[in-house]
Amino acid sequence: MKNIFILFFLLTFNSFAYVNINPVTFDKKIDGKGEVQEYTLYNPTQNALKYQLYLTDEEIEKSMKNWIEIFPTTVTLKPGRSGKFKVFIKAPKGAPRGEYLVTVGVKEIALPKLDSMDISTVQILTHLKMDLAGYVGELNPKIFLKDFKATLKENNLNFYGIIANVGERRGTLDFYLAENSKENLVYVGNLRLLKGEKIIASKLNQKLTKYDNRLLKSFSKYNTLIVKDSLSKKILYETTIR
Repeated sequence: MKNIFILFFLLTFNSFAYVNINPVTFDKKIDGKGEVQEYTLYNPTQNALKYQLYLTDEEIEKSMKNWIEIFPTTVTLKPGRSGKFKVFIKAPKGAPRGEYLVTVGVKEIALPKLDSMDISTVQILTHLKMDLAGYVGELNPKIFLKDFKATLKENNLNFYGIIANVGERRGTLDFYLAENSKENLVYVGNLRLLKGEKIIASKLNQKLTKYDNRLLKSFSKYNTLIVKDSLSKKILYETTIR
């Protein structure tokens, strides 16, 4: 893997199946007591499905594979049903600070019907791989904005510029607009950025509705951008944008 910080989903589809899983991230501090994340699998098909879970760290430089427990490692779901599994990660004492990765694989397997004795009908429908990240130490995303601005025209809230994460770990960022006094914060969305990733601000664009009354009536007063880390709720960035 040339860039271990790229989150990827390797999906092999047939036209009738896919892995329906939520959430698809971990992004937690794993030193100390460790952290746990619960994941939900959903079977939207008309057939019983079995999900096999496994770990791999191929081509990952800073791996946390040996620090993880997954339970259970297999989940069988009837049509239309959901099931859960948990991932617990705890770094050993003295682990160097930094961001660590592991790949969790999920194999979706079609089970033979109860009245069938032909085991050859068992087939892997979809194979998902997702990179989960955890971190050791007091690490935070660090935000850099270039040519950032916000406009409101015909109820369309548009953002311009580049948003970059130049910090020590990936993270989900919550964006707010506020007045000069930092009062009346209005949440305008979130973005997830990997370490070293740059994205265009237009990913935050949206059409305002009657429920966004404060922005629609007083947009000119909302000239401050505040960015918080979704995990720690700390303010990472604050600037005047107009």
